Amino acid sequence: MNKRTAQKTATCDALLKALQEQLQVAGRLTVEAIATRADVNKALVYRYFGGLDGLLAAFAGSREFMPDVAELKQRCSVDLGKYPARERFVRTMQAYVAALEERPATVQILLRMSSFSVETITALAKGRTAVIDELFKFFGETASLNFDGELAFNLLIAGICHLLGSRRDCWEKKPVPLEELSARIAKTIHALLLPVDGRERVSAPKRKAPTKRSSQANRAAKN
Repeated sequence: MNKRTAQKTATCDALLKALQEQLQVAGRLTVEAIATRADVNKALVYRYFGGLDGLLAAFAGSREFMPDVAELKQRCSVDLGKYPARERFVRTMQAYVAALEERPATVQILLRMSSFSVETITALAKGRTAVIDELFKFFGETASLNFDGELAFNLLIAGICHLLGSRRDCWEKKPVPLEELSARIAKTIHALLLPVDGRERVSAPKRKAPTKRSSQANRAAKN
């Protein structure tokens, strides 16, 4: 490896690391903030990755984004083949949760999916799909689950990400309001489960509006 190639590799690695760190900071995710954290010129983000979308796509294609089969096997530390399908699914999900807990940048990406461009979501979906395919090869046959394993996986990951993502707010004694958490979950499930070309903006589930009392009723209540 010549000096120029080595320098490019080091810069790309620094930018990917800075992306992961910046994802854990409140506020908008910008090229400027990531480049500043990596201590490089922001023009290099565009030169090497084509911009923020390309940088996110590169992270989605890396081993840091999602756990692979080798990691899940190590975390399960048992032979899944001797368990019935539902228990295999539970043990696999438990291993996956443990892996996600150590990937706060991945959690933040999944939480923010609804705000990314179509190009970024497409790239992220490719990375996620490859992992899910590996996951089910590791898990084994799914017919005896009696439910859609991939759908259940995505729904569980959506909820888990919000629990992991909101935990920091709880540490800071800033609990997430119920309506806000509901909206976040709705957006994440939508981004995870619907095709990119069928995306629409999703709002939180509607809540019943408080019943307005008439002025006559208010006077009666006071008396």
